[in-house]
Amino acid sequence: MVENISWLVICWSHRSQEKHQVRSGDPLKKIKMLSLVFLLVAVLFVGCSGNSVNQNTFIYGRGSDSVSLDPAQVTDGESLKVTRAIFDTLVTYREEDTEIVPHLAEKWQVSKDGKTWIFKLRKNVKFHDQTPFNAEAVVFNFQRWMDKKHPQHKGGVFPYFAYMFGGYQGDAGHVIKQVSALDEYTVKFELHYPLGPFLANLAMPPFAIASPTAIKKDPVGFNRHPVGTGPFQFVEWKKNDSITLTKNENYWKKGLPKVDKVIFKSIPDNNARFTALKSGEVDLIDGVNPKDALESKKFPQLTLHQQPGMNIAYLAMNMDKKPFDHPKVTSV
Repeated sequence: MVENISWLVICWSHRSQEKHQVRSGDPLKKIKMLSLVFLLVAVLFVGCSGNSVNQNTFIYGRGSDSVSLDPAQVTDGESLKVTRAIFDTLVTYREEDTEIVPHLAEKWQVSKDGKTWIFKLRKNVKFHDQTPFNAEAVVFNFQRWMDKKHPQHKGGVFPYFAYMFGGYQGDAGHVIKQVSALDEYTVKFELHYPLGPFLANLAMPPFAIASPTAIKKDPVGFNRHPVGTGPFQFVEWKKNDSITLTKNENYWKKGLPKVDKVIFKSIPDNNARFTALKSGEVDLIDGVNPKDALESKKFPQLTLHQQPGMNIAYLAMNMDKKPFDHPKVTSV
């Protein structure tokens, strides 16, 4: 059965009610995003209150670890929650809804036939390794994703690229004909045919722009040492335990982020995660049991955030395993 899924999170909010309560002007108050990924980033930007020992460190308790930190090579939410804080996309979704707004690209124009897109990029942006973000970096990332013969098309598959853009270069349904740099800060996308959600696709976390220098250095190991332009930069990954990020002091959005360090803490058990929140071990959790959501209202230091989800849950059968490998079973 397919159904719409709602999500909720709980975070600490008692330290300084004047400073940390959710106010109408705060991103947390307005957030209506695609997934928890976007709520999390908004929380980190705002500096949502916490109860960890260091007030400048934000600890997020989550259900499991990431698979990879190369956003182009994953489809799981736990990986994208982290990469969303490390990388930026050309365009992004507005906080209130899914309208597309500028991000690494300041503006764009599209031809009347919908087959040519030109993006003007933001200037004076650097990757965490201090190499420049520019049109050549954008071209490099798209060539890496779409060309199976590209020297850095390594480390795994690029599933969302194939899903969103009709396969890879040379495939019959591939949308993108060519990506080229017109000058240092102008990129042109030429499409084989118009694609209605082209701009919305570019806003998805898997199409974040990574440092070409870091990828060339180690295209396979990049997924454990990510380098982007985002508000936080990678520090350490303790598998099945925690991922630590630190503030990007040179982030192009002035005044952001509001915290110095973020730790993604893996706590698989829902009950243990809620206990960690109540004790102040972590500052925010998701994957809350219904009974814990109700119980959280008894604690004035906790704030419950919830909204209807825009995703679905479904039960899929592995057709490589018996008895689902039999045509008579799969056709029922």
